[in-house]
Amino acid sequence: SETIKRAGELLRAAGAAGQLNFYGNVEGNDIFKGTTDIVVCDGFVGNVMLKASEGLAGMMGGFIKAEFKRDWLSRLAGLLALPVLQRFKHRVDHRRFNGAALLGLRGLVFKSHGSADAFAFEQALARAYDAARNRLLDRVHDRIVATLQTGAIDAGDNAATAAQAE
Repeated sequence: SETIKRAGELLRAAGAAGQLNFYGNVEGNDIFKGTTDIVVCDGFVGNVMLKASEGLAGMMGGFIKAEFKRDWLSRLAGLLALPVLQRFKHRVDHRRFNGAALLGLRGLVFKSHGSADAFAFEQALARAYDAARNRLLDRVHDRIVATLQTGAIDAGDNAATAAQAE
């Protein structure tokens, strides 16, 4: 869409001016390789990506468990591999990453997954607390204002964007 294209242009300009570290568009596999720390997308795309990732992780876990239960030799191999499998399970546990900040609002809002258990909800609360303690909203606001003042965004966009940032 035109909005996405324009946002990309603005982010590239801010990146070229040294105001942020902008990588650009990423492929789906970049999300999991760690090419970037943050991926920005609209809510629908983000939700589809998250749900598909969670589903894939659950499916793969089920496949691995089924294979290790196939016969006595596989069970023995599974027993030997248990420490590695437990570390892997911990590493891909989506509950550890629960809680997303919704930016662009006048208050601090964190969204938790609808199916979050107590552990996942605790993680979301910890993220919200960390954001409040580190003044996330103030820092984002100050960065936007500083970017507008340096002229990285052309004059036609300054008035509308500045009004939204205030």
